[in-house]
Amino acid sequence: MKNLLKGKEDASSPKNRLFGITETLSNMKIKIFDRLKNVSITKKLYCVVGTVALLITLGLFTLWFSISTLSSLRAFIGAESLWSKAQKDAVYHLEKYSNTHNEADYKQFQEFMKVPFAYHKALVELICNEPNIEKAHNAFIEGHNHPKDADGMIKLFTRFKNNMYVSKAINTWIEGDSIIPKLIPVGEKLHNEIHSEYTSPTKLHEIVAEISIIDDQLTVLEDRFSFTLGEGARWLESEILEVLFVVAIVFCLVGLIFAFSISIQITSGIKEIVRIADKVSKVDFSERAEVFSKDEIGHLALAFNKMVDDLQNGLNQKSKAEDELKQKSIELVRSNSELEQFAYIASHDLQEPLRMVTSYVQLLESRYKDKLDKDAKEFIAFAVEGTERMRNLIHSLLEYSRVNNVKPFERIHLNLLLGNVLKDLSSQIKENNAVFKIDILPDIDGDPVLIAQLFQNLISNAVKFRNTKSPEIEISGKKENNEYLFSVKDNGIGIPKEYTEKIFLIFNRLHSKDKYPGVGMGLAICKKIVELHGGKIWVESEVDKGSAFYFTIKGK
Repeated sequence: MKNLLKGKEDASSPKNRLFGITETLSNMKIKIFDRLKNVSITKKLYCVVGTVALLITLGLFTLWFSISTLSSLRAFIGAESLWSKAQKDAVYHLEKYSNTHNEADYKQFQEFMKVPFAYHKALVELICNEPNIEKAHNAFIEGHNHPKDADGMIKLFTRFKNNMYVSKAINTWIEGDSIIPKLIPVGEKLHNEIHSEYTSPTKLHEIVAEISIIDDQLTVLEDRFSFTLGEGARWLESEILEVLFVVAIVFCLVGLIFAFSISIQITSGIKEIVRIADKVSKVDFSERAEVFSKDEIGHLALAFNKMVDDLQNGLNQKSKAEDELKQKSIELVRSNSELEQFAYIASHDLQEPLRMVTSYVQLLESRYKDKLDKDAKEFIAFAVEGTERMRNLIHSLLEYSRVNNVKPFERIHLNLLLGNVLKDLSSQIKENNAVFKIDILPDIDGDPVLIAQLFQNLISNAVKFRNTKSPEIEISGKKENNEYLFSVKDNGIGIPKEYTEKIFLIFNRLHSKDKYPGVGMGLAICKKIVELHGGKIWVESEVDKGSAFYFTIKGK
């Protein structure tokens, strides 16, 4: 980022930067593809999310650094205004003193000169080889600058003093700093003349003329200083826009590369299984699905191959089963064109290939259930369970990512919205005999779809993690200061204190999937929804006594 401020001649164009980045990413793609091949789908998705998060962090850092630098330039321009105003006020009171001979005007002149002298102390510290940052900071504050502005000006001076614009501004400052002390002896000369035994109007006029000459010289330097930093700020703004454009393009390229790589790895295995399935549909057991990776798709291919082996053994043992298989294969061949079209469309999506494989395996199981032995049925069950688990996982991740697509906020009548949520969960509520106690909730501004999902997840969890035959759930809300506070309390199994923060992370489960099904995404989605509405979510819980989930929504 520092290269931004080395001058126009060193700044490469966004086109050249983008070309270099694109070439580097292309070279990295093959290596990334090979390394990800044997990684589980979950870890692949983690890798994608982590990479995007890192790129976003880098982009935010770039934006922060750019804004900070612009703010420092603004602070320097403001400091010049303070310096210039103090100088003008000092000259004004000195000229006024020449007419009024009032000592109060001379004291005002001396008081206003303290501001340029404070900047002089800061300049002396900053231009030396080993500057005393604390002294420079105090000097800027003495010159009526805000402490944060003082820090920014020091950083700009020390980091970018070789930049064309900053260097020119510093030289102007040094030149002005060498001229303004001339006002002191001139002021003393005026003071002595006024207090002399015989005050000469001619001499007073000559002294005032000297003051005007110094003032004119300083005015030119002040204008030059402001113009130089203003032009530097405009150049820097243009450079920042170019950098942010490059960063945005990099985000897109990296996302596309990762998505393409992972899509190839997943769909290639699915297509291979579909290819072998097509042969099986034609009663051709001569080939087995090639295993391209060791992830879930690879395990599915192995299970599918084992299933085909078992089918072939069963057909070899019973001629009747062989005849039935041929008849079934004819029917499958008739639908082959539809299957190919389906597989082509599904190859561009993660969920559809998994759903297709599950359906196909279940079809084989239903049609040949009388011909399969125990092992074959177990392998079929394993394949169905594995693909279903992946489908649920991918669906939850897509749902988690879609939370970012927030619609424009609108006024939400929460009691009406909550009533619709309870209707959607009516079967689960009725099945578990859940009892609700709901306060009159305040209206809020937000995305009604996401807010409904938030309440639905919390209520569903309250019912699911019960430890009584009749779950009791309390829902309340109120406005506190500039935000709304809501709570969903239950009398369920509770949460150990050491897990009260971890449960809001994705894939974080506290219980077995057999007893409490799910993928551990519900509360992570809740946290994301709440944060998108400017709030936070937390839980207070005690084991076997229930949990109370609290969340806030930013209000007006």
